Amino acid sequence: MVDPTKVNMNQLPKKFVDGAIGAYGKELFSFAMTSGNNLDSFATTPHVMKSISIWMGKQVENYEKQFGVIDMTPPKVLSPIQASDLKKPGEDEKK
Repeated sequence: MVDPTKVNMNQLPKKFVDGAIGAYGKELFSFAMTSGNNLDSFATTPHVMKSISIWMGKQVENYEKQFGVIDMTPPKVLSPIQASDLKKPGEDEKK
């Protein structure tokens, strides 16, 4: 087991996580973190998952105390193709 007091977080390689999916059963939590087209999957016990959850919650709480509440409003992403770009039935391609 890794001694957390001897880990330098600045020296660890990192992936930017842009999403997560998961599931659980009575004995196991399974989840995957996405990074672009890459997927890293993990499994753990309910006890460890709860400790991760508590730790993450505390990290977010401390972040928001320092930098303000994180806005969780879904971004308004415009599709690169708009309905106005589509040809109407019978419309001539020449304009």
